[in-house]
Amino acid sequence: MPAAEDDQTPLCDSEATALLAPLNEFRLIALAVSGGGDSMALLHLYDRWREACPTAPRAVVFTVDHGLRAEAAAEAEMVARRCERLRIPHKTLRWQGPKPVSGIQEAARAARYALMVRHMAALGAEALVLAHTRDDQAETFLDRLARGSGVYGLAAMAPRTQRDGVTLARPLLDVSRARLRATLAAADLSWVDDPSNEDPHYRRVRMRRLMPVLAHEGLGPDRLAATARSMARAAAALDGWVDGVMAGEVVRHPAGPCRFDAALLRRLPEEVALRLVARLLRETGGGAHVPRLSRLEAAVAALEAGEGRRTLAGCVLERRGGEILLYREIGRCGLEELELMPGECGIWDGRFAVSLSGDASGGVKVGALGPGGLRRAGLPAPEGWPRGVFAGAPAARREGEVLALPGFDLDPGERWRGRVVACRIGA
Repeated sequence: MPAAEDDQTPLCDSEATALLAPLNEFRLIALAVSGGGDSMALLHLYDRWREACPTAPRAVVFTVDHGLRAEAAAEAEMVARRCERLRIPHKTLRWQGPKPVSGIQEAARAARYALMVRHMAALGAEALVLAHTRDDQAETFLDRLARGSGVYGLAAMAPRTQRDGVTLARPLLDVSRARLRATLAAADLSWVDDPSNEDPHYRRVRMRRLMPVLAHEGLGPDRLAATARSMARAAAALDGWVDGVMAGEVVRHPAGPCRFDAALLRRLPEEVALRLVARLLRETGGGAHVPRLSRLEAAVAALEAGEGRRTLAGCVLERRGGEILLYREIGRCGLEELELMPGECGIWDGRFAVSLSGDASGGVKVGALGPGGLRRAGLPAPEGWPRGVFAGAPAARREGEVLALPGFDLDPGERWRGRVVACRIGA
């Protein structure tokens, strides 16, 4: 059970062990440590846990310097010194290049995640451990409530999720920020406070400032986090239903597109139908999140009404007769390419885990097949699928020639040797 709102008791060793024990299934984990109180407490608790538990996984610590504040380099160095004393490998990752004028926090989060996942892949780390707390959970719930989120949005952050083939773990999600700082104070450890956490320009800070008023009316972080847990249980039940629908009613091609009977949307309860389309959009478009509820509702209503075509979350939703097709939208600029050398693997477009066999006679570039790609490659469209839905399929090329395409039989003959495997993430 979560501690009381005003509890500022330091975490004891048995609590640290109970919180971190689920990480025992991994061999190597990455800890995201910025130097702030929450993440420094995570580092401290991990150190205590590995001392008490010989089977605890090894860890590497990542600190991301976004280049947005002059103090960030010194803060990263502080974390590095702490890790050196603890004999835990540490790496400072830097966000290079131009920064956006607006939406900077969202862009920084995306850049931070991409940097850490890239380096995790190079090291073979299996889980990224984040220091989100009960207070963060409450703020996320409140923010999503204000945005009009439904059941899934109000479930807020999950203790464990999968993203781009990486496990995201949040072992401190039921622990208050106050207890973590009390734990650091008891160990005579310091931390830094990012001034942006007090800048009312940012929405999350404004939500945080509402907390004392809400707590006075009985809506403190513990109550909000408890409601998020209730929403998560409801979401899990709905997802179980959607799993069965996806397995029995949706046809998915290995190259990415999917289709289902348009009448299915009317047969299902509205919440289940919305979740079905949301999950297919995320899987087909490779996004980290499902679209906002209001946009999803509008798209599904349009499809039910017989509207021919909509774009949402990087996908095209197209109604053709009695079927609805979902496929990747490649846009005017196309999709970024992934270069692989023999023996390498990577994630393409957030949708496919791609590997190139070590015996390959050269590297390949993985990119969108493109409009007219089947025709140029001399491939017929599979039965029941329009040609255009494969424009966003992952094609492995060498010197412009398509060597591999999921679900299609290509034979490069003697010109090239090797094997490319592209599997949908989450499939």
